[in-house]
Amino acid sequence: MSSSNEIMYCLIFDTNALFQAYEKKADFTTFSFNSTFENVIDMINQLDIYNQVTVAIPSVVWSEMEKQIIEKHNELLSTYKSTISKKRFPEYSIQENPDIDYPEYIKNKIAEYKKEISAGMNKVIEIPIASSNRFESIINRAFGKLPPFEGKDKKSDKGFKDALLWESILEFSLTHCNLKIIYYSKDNAFGESLLKEFAENVSNSSLFICKNESEVKVQLEAWAKEIDKYSYQPIEEFDENQEILDWLKSGDFLAQIIDRNFDLVEKGRLITSTTAHLISIDNIESLSSNENAIEYYIEVALQFIYELKDGGKTKDTINVGINVKMLDDAYSVEDAYRMDEDEIESES
Repeated sequence: MSSSNEIMYCLIFDTNALFQAYEKKADFTTFSFNSTFENVIDMINQLDIYNQVTVAIPSVVWSEMEKQIIEKHNELLSTYKSTISKKRFPEYSIQENPDIDYPEYIKNKIAEYKKEISAGMNKVIEIPIASSNRFESIINRAFGKLPPFEGKDKKSDKGFKDALLWESILEFSLTHCNLKIIYYSKDNAFGESLLKEFAENVSNSSLFICKNESEVKVQLEAWAKEIDKYSYQPIEEFDENQEILDWLKSGDFLAQIIDRNFDLVEKGRLITSTTAHLISIDNIESLSSNENAIEYYIEVALQFIYELKDGGKTKDTINVGINVKMLDDAYSVEDAYRMDEDEIESES
């Protein structure tokens, strides 16, 4: 247990903030989190608060990440084999390596990655899975469909994992005094009701739930100012992606999202018009580039507002993964898809 007077600053990641978009760019020979993890670590280091801020990855998140890469490996390996079996080129020769036990292989790679991220100047810890002491609380959430045991159609599998993750965070918080936590999660199940529950059950501690890097940045800067207001320097804005950021905030991007058939926009006789709004930009990765074109993978949150024939309105907010190509200084949305099945419930 930490000292009763010393404040412990802790940044906890949810799985959805770290997962890789393997469909777009896949390296199954190794394991790592997505660029968001490094971006947040860079923020902490730039603010010079790496001695005060602990980075925490719950065991539940490690398990989900391991499951994700194994499932995607099996799925995309099958697709890859099917593709190469149908095509031959004189310029290329593809040799198949002996079969391996991939789950065991990647388990070792994850262990190596854990050591790698713990070896730097940042303190990285693992929050254990909630003990049997929290079992009754998890059962109560399940039967009562209490947050975070909800989501679209009250999906029980996801609800259980969310509940286990939340109970792990609660138990961790109850064994430490004077905690200040940033919980970085894009999951809509983690909202005001859980903030209220935390405040009611964990004394002398505070919790901030952040949905994107911008919100994390604001809270980290507040911590840095609190830790040492005299040496505090805000994070320098890095404008490497400023051009594409400007385009994402433009009408052209939103028009492409609505006009092209990506199955993001609801259709129906009762809908008279649809408008789209950019809520947040959560991740930008450059996938490939050459003299003529650059390809990006981008994660955003979008809100669609539907005007209905009876004069009413309905809203739908979803997380979206997007493939964008920049060719001859023009941006084009090549593909866009829902990243999860747990959109914010529509509001009439």
